[in-house]
Amino acid sequence: MESRLNETDVVGYVQDLLLDTQDVENFLNELARYSAEKLSGPHQVHCGITLLRHRTAGTVASSSERAQAVDEIQYQFGDGPCLRSCREGVLVHVPDFELDTEFPEYNETVLKNGIRSVLAVPFDLPGDTARAGLNLYSDKPNVFDAAAVENAVSYVRQASKGLQLAVLLAQHSDNASNLKAAMESRTIIDTAVGIIIAQNRCSQDEAVRLIKSASSNRNMKLRDVAAAIVESAGGGKLTTHFE
Repeated sequence: MESRLNETDVVGYVQDLLLDTQDVENFLNELARYSAEKLSGPHQVHCGITLLRHRTAGTVASSSERAQAVDEIQYQFGDGPCLRSCREGVLVHVPDFELDTEFPEYNETVLKNGIRSVLAVPFDLPGDTARAGLNLYSDKPNVFDAAAVENAVSYVRQASKGLQLAVLLAQHSDNASNLKAAMESRTIIDTAVGIIIAQNRCSQDEAVRLIKSASSNRNMKLRDVAAAIVESAGGGKLTTHFE
């Protein structure tokens, strides 16, 4: 593993990566490949990046198919060096899975995949909306000595700001999508309320109660009930305009 990393190169690459990639998942996959390249030395390392975001499923990015397969093993057991590092924000180092007793079931499966050691380093992300960790695997035991650990920690520190920005951009994208979905639902529900008012000559509150009652009785989402009412009245599928 390289003994020294050029901080300017790492920060510059991560910034360029942010400009060139379209979403956070693509960004993480490219970052995982770059990380494996920068942190490999005499022995090649496989790299995975785990990102856990508030109210969203975890994202696992990998430098290769093998890294992905090994990274996902821990999800079968709900625990492992990488998940623990990510969730608790601590560095986790297993020099040799054959000698480790912390993750016995996980270790057995990883060994069958030819992995002997792992180093998991948490990214520094502010707040509690997202947690992430860099996972380095090796086919050899005792690959991650003190210098390698220091190198990996330094690298993660350099890359953390780029990941922070990627997460923020993803959150803004999610918020915009959620707002658009909410506005579209509101349009459909309001239209259905108007149809019921016209058909039954009732008040707005009574029309809303009728839709809610149908939603509960049919075990359907309010939006789906409203959409069915609109379509049955000949309104077809509605589109919300955002000019």
